[in-house]
Amino acid sequence: MSSAAPPRLGPLRLRVELTLAAFTPAFALLAVRAYATAWFWLFAGIAATGLVLLVVLAAVVRVGNPEPFRFTEVEDRGEEVLGHVGAYLLPVVVDASMGTRDVVIAVTALGLIVLIHVTTGRVHVNPLVYLTGRRIYTGVSGGNAYYVIARTDPSDWAETRPQFVPVAPSLLVERTAGR
Repeated sequence: MSSAAPPRLGPLRLRVELTLAAFTPAFALLAVRAYATAWFWLFAGIAATGLVLLVVLAAVVRVGNPEPFRFTEVEDRGEEVLGHVGAYLLPVVVDASMGTRDVVIAVTALGLIVLIHVTTGRVHVNPLVYLTGRRIYTGVSGGNAYYVIARTDPSDWAETRPQFVPVAPSLLVERTAGR
């Protein structure tokens, strides 16, 4: 995306909320692994918070005011999803029954991954989006760069003129007909 600066990071609170939503599966898996230990409640609480934030995001898109955007450049950001995959695998190797030290090490590792995602703005790339049939792009419209979550193919946007709901200063979510 050469003609515009990268999308803005957005406010810290939003980045933290998007991070919790994106890492919901990792925390849910950690909760399952930690079942019957004191750690269960911590991980289950974080996973539940992330799930609530996902529902809120879906509601914002459903009731938000969609606007037309014409993009002069669009790039697929699917490769950035791999950053989450490592975090999703972490609960597979963590066994809460191994002891507090091992759980603290795993939580610290996951915490660093989450912190890096928040500070770099990678939280806009949520792998759960792909499970709903959407993809993540960056696009330039009116000289501004955005992260764009869309179900339709960008090559069709000139004819279909999709509508996007601004969720954050640099995040647009396509609202397809009937949704």
